[in-house]
Amino acid sequence: MNNLAYDEEIWEEMLDGRTVAMSPRPAINHLVVSGNIYRIFSNFLDGKNCSAFGDGADVYLTPKDRVIPDAIIVCNRDIIKTNGIHGAPDLIVEVLSPTAQKYDRGYKKNLYE
Repeated sequence: MNNLAYDEEIWEEMLDGRTVAMSPRPAINHLVVSGNIYRIFSNFLDGKNCSAFGDGADVYLTPKDRVIPDAIIVCNRDIIKTNGIHGAPDLIVEVLSPTAQKYDRGYKKNLYE
């Protein structure tokens, strides 16, 4: 089954005020790894005060930086809004891929520290 809406959807991050288009379709291995990480986090946090989010949640870190990590954990419910997470999550996970590792290992790594 081919989902054309998904094929055409392009996710964008904003890094230092610049819009950076992300790959519209992650590789299967990337989806498996990020899905497993989210599942482990979600199972562990079940019944606790923190929440796990999988790939697709916008995280607004600064007025010039909006990222879409592969998995995050948020314990401060005040930063969870309808359009994303507004503030630093307690944990951010990026699964490295050949197309995104330039940003993930560079600017975004420094931003997350």
